[in-house]
Formats: sequence, C-alpha cells, structure tokens
Amino acid sequence: MAASEPDSASRRAGACPPPSSFPERSSAGDALLSEGNEAAQARSPFPRREGGQGVRSLVIGLGNPILGDDGVGWRVAEDLGQIVAAEALTIEVDSLAVGGLSLMERMVGYDRVVVVDAIRMGTAPIGAVTLFPFRDLPDPGAGHLSSGHDATLATALAAGRALGAELPDESQIWIVAVEAETVYDFSQELTPPVEAAIPRAVQLALEALS
Repeated sequence: MAASEPDSASRRAGACPPPSSFPERSSAGDALLSEGNEAAQARSPFPRREGGQGVRSLVIGLGNPILGDDGVGWRVAEDLGQIVAAEALTIEVDSLAVGGLSLMERMVGYDRVVVVDAIRMGTAPIGAVTLFPFRDLPDPGAGHLSSGHDATLATALAAGRALGAELPDESQIWIVAVEAETVYDFSQELTPPVEAAIPRAVQLALEALS
C-alpha cells in the first residue's frame, strides 16, 4: 500500500520553521545594510576621493610636443616636475595632448588645477606668459582646452558635475597661457621667445597654487 501524503498543513509546517526559531537580526547587520544602500545611491561613474587627504593640486601641461611651440606646456610640466620632486611639494604634474572630456576626467578628485598651454591670441608678443582664471578665458576654444571631437572644457566640466564627478570649482582652475608662434610645423624645438618663457610659466603655475 502506498504511503499516504501528508496534508497541506503538515507540508507547510515541515517546509518552514516557526518564526520564533529564526535568529534575530543584529543592529550591526542593519547598519551594514543601510551603508550599502547609501553607497549604491551615491554611486558615480567617476572615482571618489577618500576623506582626509587635504587639498589636492594638479598641474597639466597641455599640447603636442612634436608641433613646435605647441609643446611648451609639456616642457613647463617637465621643469615643474623636477622642482616638485626636489622640494617634495604636494603637487601632481602631468602632460596631456587633448582637451574637452579627457581633460575634465583628469581633473576629477582635485581641488585646484593649473593648465599650461600654448595660445595664439595675437594680442601679446610671442613668448608672453599670462595667468588668469579659467572663467575669464576670452575664447572657450583657445589652445587645447577644447576638443574638436567632443566638447569645450566648460561643457565637459558641466557634464562631469551632472554625473557626480568631484571637480574643482571653476574659480580654482587656472590657465597659464604662453603666446606661441609655430604650432602646426613638425618640430620638437620651441622658438627662442617661447623657450625663454618657460621659467616664467613655471613661476606663475606655482603662484597659482600658493
């Protein structure tokens, strides 16, 4: 004779223990769950800076080192990097060849940024060096700050902030502009006036971060 099947009440009782038998959830577990939810809500496609790191400063030499005077930003970054290393300054130095979104992404996590770039405004002698806040840039497309493939730096910064990126305030982004002569000729040499402007550009970059 086949064994009789247990009734539905027996099946329910056998499949799930009574509530009194479950372990109580700890307050520590609740805290971890809450933290996990908050982290998920604050998630951003950009890296987050850890707390307690103080003011982070970055200098970016912008340009193309094989296009004559267009490489002055890289040369300034090179000289500045040697000073930073020798004096153990808390400044990071980098070189980039493109602006727009790529430049914006490099600024993520920093409080103050100085961008050194060759510029051709035609209003100053070749080799003239000028320091001014990014918000006072007369031409949003000047130099390499914008990218012909995506956006101006101003547009890129706005997009980054909308996506939750930790970016410096525009009042803390400074431009060191070096008036250039040749920026389209293939050469790794700077013209003499632009070469002579390197120490002044280094000085202004440091002053902007002081």
